[in-house]
Amino acid sequence: MPKTKPEVTTTSAPAPFKEEDGGVYLLVVDDSPEFEAALRRVQYLAHKNKGHIALLYVIEEEGYLHWKFIEKRIQSDKREQAENFLWNVAQRLYEACGERPAFYIKEGKTRQEVAKIIAQDETIRALVLGASSTNANPLISYFTGKGLNELNVPLVVVPDRMY
Repeated sequence: MPKTKPEVTTTSAPAPFKEEDGGVYLLVVDDSPEFEAALRRVQYLAHKNKGHIALLYVIEEEGYLHWKFIEKRIQSDKREQAENFLWNVAQRLYEACGERPAFYIKEGKTRQEVAKIIAQDETIRALVLGASSTNANPLISYFTGKGLNELNVPLVVVPDRMY
């Protein structure tokens, strides 16, 4: 994988897959400690099932600011941080297993964006989320409760102490 940073588009869905392909494992990217365990697990799942990895980074909306210029600048900075973070994770994935993931960068509420992507992308086979023994993951709480009907793929919950 080249060391130069590629241009990241808002949505970069993988190419169509063959029937025997293992599909796509969607991983929500953040800087939590449990993300590391989920990243290692998604690598294993993709490799074992001949699948692929898609990384989702959601830029949470802050709400309305009084000055549009400042709001646009903040969103631009957050977008750049998201691209850099995804690029670093993608580089680690490539070095560890030769996998080039697909990227999704969305703005909004994370749970809504996850549900939209899963509903729109038929190649996604599972949603992979990390779970902490000390902090509750709001996505796990949502998709095992009220949001269960929005999830038409398996939810893989990876405990932070698994790896």
